[in-house]
Amino acid sequence: MNLNDFRYFKKLSEMKSFSETAHYFNVSQPTITYAIKRLETEYDTKLVERKSYANSLSLTFSGQQLLQHVEKILREDNLVKADLSRIKQKKIKMGLPPIITNYLVPQIFDDLKDFDYLNRLIPVVDGSKELMERLKDGDIDLSLLGSTTLPVDPELEYKVLDIHAFKIIASKDRNFKDDLKLSDLINEDFIILDEKSVHKQVFNNFIDKYNVSPKIIFQTSDYKLLLQLVKENKGISFITETAISKTSGIQELQFNNLELPSFYIMIVYRRGTVKGSIFQKLISIFENITLKN
Repeated sequence: MNLNDFRYFKKLSEMKSFSETAHYFNVSQPTITYAIKRLETEYDTKLVERKSYANSLSLTFSGQQLLQHVEKILREDNLVKADLSRIKQKKIKMGLPPIITNYLVPQIFDDLKDFDYLNRLIPVVDGSKELMERLKDGDIDLSLLGSTTLPVDPELEYKVLDIHAFKIIASKDRNFKDDLKLSDLINEDFIILDEKSVHKQVFNNFIDKYNVSPKIIFQTSDYKLLLQLVKENKGISFITETAISKTSGIQELQFNNLELPSFYIMIVYRRGTVKGSIFQKLISIFENITLKN
């Protein structure tokens, strides 16, 4: 079995051109042709159907089926390289979503320092959605994540570290009546986190569920900027309590019968990861947060 043949086949299925695929890999066109022939001989079936016009093709049903397996094989090859590199380097690439990181890491900073994990971690900062994909692709070894649902992927293991709620917030300088209704927000300016955050999807669901039409004046990926704007009374916002922990100058607005999903704060890693002493100790440090809380 030649993994390069699989790589050529996968790229050919995407580019649908032998010449363009050859150019992509900087090899001759016959190299790609022979690779496909080897696969067709190995599996005793036709994989590619050439079109009548130049440099165009499609996959046969057999080719489409093989592609499903090839994608899994190549993904596993990437995971093997990533895992072995982690073991060799004694470094751990860890996904760190900003809001969750700023909430959790101060709680365990001393433990990370005492066990010399500050030097072992390679931080990868991104949104939870993006970090989940990078984790599954093997680009990172484990990740902190925030989500309104728990992972159901059989390839992943997780530990819930905390459960928070979503809040509607405003500046402490604002005065609101005691019996607030959602309809009272119709004339309020909203500042929210953008599509990179789970907040945007929860906010959209909130709009649909309660049939409200808030006026969104600004979206940002920087939650610290959002909080600063709210504190300065530039607008109100919708955010998990994780982001406003120990933040002054902000108040939570109270509404009767308002139901919002829980925000699960988790540490997640691939089920097939062999947890050496370094990896296991890091997980245990984060899991101890649950005991403290």
